Amino acid sequence: MSNNDNLAPRGPHTSDDEEKTASTPPLSTAAHENATPHRTQFFGASEYDQDLALLAEKREQEMSFKRAFMGDLCLIMYSLGYSGTIIMEGYGMALLTYFFSVESFNAKFGVFDTTTGKYELAYKWKALLPLLAQVGAIFGVVLTSFFVKWFGYKHTVLFMLILCAAFGFVPFFANNVVILAIGCLAQGIPWGLFQVASPAYSSEIASLRMRPILTTWNNLCWIIGQLLASAVAYGFHSLQNEWAYRVPFALNWVFIAFLFVAIFVAPESPYWYLQKNRVEDAHKAIKKLVRKGSEERTQEKLALMQHAICHEMKHVADNQTRWQRISAMFRGTDRRRTEITCNTWMIQALCGSSLIGWAPKLFESVGMASDKALAMNIALPCAGIVGTIASWWLMQKMGRRRIFFWGLISMAIVLTVCGSASLATTPESVSAAGAILVVYTAIYDLTIGPICYSIVSDIPSVRLRTETIALARGLYLAANLFNLFLTPKMLGMDSKSWNWGAKTGFLYAGICGLGALYTFYRIPETKDISVRGLSILFNEKVKASKFSATKAAELEKSQGAAASMTSISDNTVSVLDQTVEPKIASPARAASVKNNN
Repeated sequence: MSNNDNLAPRGPHTSDDEEKTASTPPLSTAAHENATPHRTQFFGASEYDQDLALLAEKREQEMSFKRAFMGDLCLIMYSLGYSGTIIMEGYGMALLTYFFSVESFNAKFGVFDTTTGKYELAYKWKALLPLLAQVGAIFGVVLTSFFVKWFGYKHTVLFMLILCAAFGFVPFFANNVVILAIGCLAQGIPWGLFQVASPAYSSEIASLRMRPILTTWNNLCWIIGQLLASAVAYGFHSLQNEWAYRVPFALNWVFIAFLFVAIFVAPESPYWYLQKNRVEDAHKAIKKLVRKGSEERTQEKLALMQHAICHEMKHVADNQTRWQRISAMFRGTDRRRTEITCNTWMIQALCGSSLIGWAPKLFESVGMASDKALAMNIALPCAGIVGTIASWWLMQKMGRRRIFFWGLISMAIVLTVCGSASLATTPESVSAAGAILVVYTAIYDLTIGPICYSIVSDIPSVRLRTETIALARGLYLAANLFNLFLTPKMLGMDSKSWNWGAKTGFLYAGICGLGALYTFYRIPETKDISVRGLSILFNEKVKASKFSATKAAELEKSQGAAASMTSISDNTVSVLDQTVEPKIASPARAASVKNNN
């Protein structure tokens, strides 16, 4: 057991073996109970214990990963229900492009191409089907902040799952490509909401140590969905009838049934309750999230969340309207947060990740047979799964900023090599292009893919998290329109396409280089920094390269000292050479008064 474990106070969830090795924490529970509580106003008549909040924050910062994992086991399980919607979406989105290499799908919805001697879906529909799904997702993203604001994450996601089940009948029974396109547009609406709700919910309920794992898990969910889609498409592609694509569409209903039950039993985000001043409901939600319903841990996490919200509310006016909250994203320190969140997600969209979804067509463009292209495609999600799991360990060592930067540099190099390999016409170059794309996928899912989710979940303020993530995801989807219009044009082999093939790597290599430059100057490190610590760093306008938990603590200490000196100067009254001091709630302030006197 690491030394960090000894910093946690004894609670109902602490085993006897753990207690034997535990030493006195920096601020023990007993010491806290004997000290005068520093009560702070929350909303209305509600109050919270600020010292307890600071104790909880210190506990999370110094807790080992093993202890955090065991303590957060319940909330991890609940988070999986929300992130499971991303698996379903990744599966559905990937099917659209994988079906372009399925002969029965092309025979049903395509036209005969005399150039290739095969049925081929027209270019406009190759672009429009994924495009309409993205347009629907943009509508879903726009609706997210409004729905979540009024109904919370839980009820909003449950309602969208019902819509998703209803819209699934459209592509299943589609008898022409127009009906199929309408189905793609309709299904995109709930998909867009899932893209925002899942990382936002995970970020709000997770402790500091588990936050990067649960947020980057969303990237792994995309990969799992793609893996399932590639396996299903390959497994049914040999059928020479409509069931080759109808059965894969029908499997979406299996996802929905399991996800509905998982989310139904999960609690609402406590942050959502607290922003509605429903403290008792927030207490009940936290009690379901902590291990064994520990009342001690529940009170700590509740105070910590209240403290984080109060710190942010110091810088905003009360009773903001909906549009004032939206405009607040572009004012003050939140403008910088919005910029970083949006650009981080746009970098992920434009760094060449679209090549992964179009891998079968890319393999065919360099001379690989369609059945072998579908088989080779299964290797990409497998490489992505390995990469994402490895990123969890890497984040503990390197943080987010450095991984994101070096990931973009590495991908630029690999994409350049991929483009260069396509210049050769030998059979070996065909295999080389496929192998290089597998390497690219592994690097992407080790770095940019998962780390992006961690950054965009960490950077926004609590009060504007849903709005900021929704805007960023909307811009991500808008940036993806670039991919959806141009990728089929670049990789297509018909007479109306550019037939760039693997040379497309040159374009995305340049974009990766620009993204690395932006990362170096603008994206800060968020490793081991609490929600309140990030607020302090952004409010003090600290440079991206200077962000750290230590820097946040130094700034808070200097702010606290300045506030303490001001308070002492205003409130200390001397009478006949005897100083009468006002009641000091915080032990730290009491010590400061004593030293100054």
